[in-house]
Amino acid sequence: MHRYLQRPVPRSARFLDHGVISLAAAGGTPHIYRLDLRVGLFDHVSVGVTANWLPGQRAPQVWPVGAIAIWRWRGVSGLGVEVGGHYRPVLFPSVDPEVHFVPQTQLGLASVVLSSGLFSAGLDFGAAHTRIPVVDPNDGLSFRRRAVFGGGAFARVGNRRAGLTADALAVLGPEPLLVFELAVELRFGAFEDRPRGGWREL
Repeated sequence: MHRYLQRPVPRSARFLDHGVISLAAAGGTPHIYRLDLRVGLFDHVSVGVTANWLPGQRAPQVWPVGAIAIWRWRGVSGLGVEVGGHYRPVLFPSVDPEVHFVPQTQLGLASVVLSSGLFSAGLDFGAAHTRIPVVDPNDGLSFRRRAVFGGGAFARVGNRRAGLTADALAVLGPEPLLVFELAVELRFGAFEDRPRGGWREL
């Protein structure tokens, strides 16, 4: 197991190495901002939480997040390929619950990632489980749940310890939703098997 966890892997925009803790701060739409904490396990599983707290909300929105990498490969040339999937929610600004239902969208997406050196980019595609309003425009409290297509693209620039990530996702429901964000991420070697290296190391 130790030998497996020391093999070369890509500097991924989607998946964390074993024993690495990721802290990220992101700004975008519709969530305004969010904070993210994750930990990588066995080079294939990433689990954590994401949260924000906006004016008008009684308490912070806190949701689990996670990713599973089915295949991670890095060649001698430095080119990396990864295939897997991840789950994430969309954190919406507050609404008046007496006038409008509370929006909620959760994404379960497959991811294909290509990496080389400081750059990592790829595509997401899958399903979005979302709340949509009923037909009656005068009834803002009623909604129904629906699964629709969701997908987009992402990119990361950075080394194994620090990076800048951009995400653009679209939820193609009756009322299409665009999710866009820029995030600054720091990754710390908590209990990884690979040599920890420094902050400037690729």
